[in-house]
Amino acid sequence: MITRIIGVAAALVLTVAGAAERYEGDAYSLDGSRLLYHESHFLSESDGVRERIVLYRCVDGQPFARKRVLARDDMQAPDFELQDARLGYREGVRHRGDQREVYVRRGAGASEQAAVLTVPEDGVIDAGFDAYVQRHWSELSGGATRRFAFLVPSRRAFYTFKLSRVADAGDARILTLRLALGSWWGFLAPHIDVNYDSATHRLLAFDGLTNIRDGDLNNLSAHVVFPTAPVPIDAAAMQSAREQPLAVSCEAVGAPAAG
Repeated sequence: MITRIIGVAAALVLTVAGAAERYEGDAYSLDGSRLLYHESHFLSESDGVRERIVLYRCVDGQPFARKRVLARDDMQAPDFELQDARLGYREGVRHRGDQREVYVRRGAGASEQAAVLTVPEDGVIDAGFDAYVQRHWSELSGGATRRFAFLVPSRRAFYTFKLSRVADAGDARILTLRLALGSWWGFLAPHIDVNYDSATHRLLAFDGLTNIRDGDLNNLSAHVVFPTAPVPIDAAAMQSAREQPLAVSCEAVGAPAAG
């Protein structure tokens, strides 16, 4: 649900054509007592297209899910596909002819559900959340509240969210932003707190719903940290991230493979 916004966000701008970088993340239970999974993010830009591959890895390092994000004209509303091999789950946004579609498949034996997608003005899709934050950084860091439409692919619809600074976060070096549903019934859904480095605008951590689901297809909540800055990689590393086979089970995540 709300998870689409963050799983891959990073305050990173690739400025050299053909550049490629990688950074790592770790997802823990909200109380910090248990490591759930790892994230490996691969980013590149070529011919005006920015590509992001996210491998979600078991504690032992095997990837079990992959997300591919392709941003062309609108960095806030990229195409993407998330595939989780444990569950046979797949969702995303794609171009089909002159239209765009949002789709979801809830299991290996399930039928795909798709709908024509019209992106509203200032609408945000998946990792486009980070582009939205960077675009409105001055307002958000100054205490303004922003409202925007964010796509929830599993429901094939945009919902209004609000994003604002947490004023009492306690560390001036960190900008903490809180994302919550913007309607009156938003109190029914949990918020997500996102921490950015105030100087570099780099994503440091977030607490809340993630991209990863349990065996009942409920999004897991976690404390996810990105402890180090990106490092350069070559084209072979990007290609490997696109092609690595995915494991069908992950003990720490706790979701069995779909039967």
